[in-house]
Amino acid sequence: MLVEGVLIGLISWCLGAILSAPVGYLMNKGMEVAFDDEGLYTFVFSFEGVWLWLAIVIGLASLASFLPAWNASRVTIRDVLAYEG
Repeated sequence: MLVEGVLIGLISWCLGAILSAPVGYLMNKGMEVAFDDEGLYTFVFSFEGVWLWLAIVIGLASLASFLPAWNASRVTIRDVLAYEG
């Protein structure tokens, strides 16, 4: 369960990292059009921010997956088989 949670976090980070540059650029151009200030807003993509966000995603996904995995590991097989949910 822990690996699944981290894997889902990594997939979401990967999609976000791929889409962040073009979406950020389009938002920057939209601000220029909205305020008629061409050249005032410069688009800068931060690769350090992408790697920092990867560390945050892995940490949060691990933390969010650990407690359910730990609770599931403490349940006996008898209790699992007897559960009617």
